Amino acid sequence: MQFNFNIGDTNFIALVNPNKYKTFVNEDWHLNMIKEHFINETKENNILVCQMTNEGVEGDWRIKVNFGESTCLGDYFRKESGYINVDNKELCFVEYTCLTMAAQFEDEIVPDKYCEKFRFNIENGLYKVDVFQYYDIDNDKHYGRNDIDIEFKFTKVLKCEEMEHKVFWWNI
Repeated sequence: MQFNFNIGDTNFIALVNPNKYKTFVNEDWHLNMIKEHFINETKENNILVCQMTNEGVEGDWRIKVNFGESTCLGDYFRKESGYINVDNKELCFVEYTCLTMAAQFEDEIVPDKYCEKFRFNIENGLYKVDVFQYYDIDNDKHYGRNDIDIEFKFTKVLKCEEMEHKVFWWNI
């Protein structure tokens, strides 16, 4: 399954369980508050957030979703792993504006009307998600492959391994 993620502020892209993710933070949130919120929701396996650029470069992202077998050929720009729960047979990709609007306003939802088209069906359960970023947008360079920019590989598991909960590639 592939998506052309071509909307909004793509400095951050998140994989979210829209049924469980708690959106609202504060009407006057600041960057440290939202980072802490993302980390807390990551601990609950409701979201995985990736900072896609160090320089603030926005762009379209070709996202590939795989179940079980990765198409990674061994060379990539960077890689992280995390866990996400699925309880309503769906997940969604969202971007920074969607996340921050919902963090600021209690009546905003995730996904918003722009990210709605990035929902996909997936069997309920706990998944380990390996995220391979092939495209370094800041330097306009691909690693390993140039047909996709980022890959999310899902592997169904029974429990989470110990790991650091974080926003992937956060450098702000």
